[in-house]
Amino acid sequence: MNEDKILLHLTGAKLYEDTFGRPYFALEENEGVVILAKEGDKFILIKQYRKPVGEVVVQLPGGGVKKGEELELAARREFLEETGYECGALDYLGFLQPASWRTNEITHVFFTDEIGPNSQQQLEIHENIVVVKRQINEVLSLMTDNQLHDSELSYALLQAILKGKIKTV
Repeated sequence: MNEDKILLHLTGAKLYEDTFGRPYFALEENEGVVILAKEGDKFILIKQYRKPVGEVVVQLPGGGVKKGEELELAARREFLEETGYECGALDYLGFLQPASWRTNEITHVFFTDEIGPNSQQQLEIHENIVVVKRQINEVLSLMTDNQLHDSELSYALLQAILKGKIKTV
């Protein structure tokens, strides 16, 4: 990054151009969390419009980690805010770099099958999130048919299968 040119410096982020003219950005607070939540034979997912891709995306509930916040606490907070559900034990599945060629973002992925009663979403002003529950086999089928495109969801499903958290039929 030392030789790369800063194109734009915003609060919390910098847009760079590398020596080959390719843009990328670096966030100061670059960690996020998501939860693959299994309730019985269904996953709790969310749908929301994502401006960069211009469409509604089915994805895992989650969000940013605040400075100094523990990952598990951030995951619980975001899950409650976005879905209205609390969760019990969380298993850490690992982390991914969803677009390492474009940004320094890191997403930490958790799994739970301990879902508490639903209260009410606590959405931020910019969020418009619909909670959806989908059968596990339906999600796997949609993934197989390339109808779900979220990298965090893909990674979470793969890790959950590899670690025996969900069974495939």
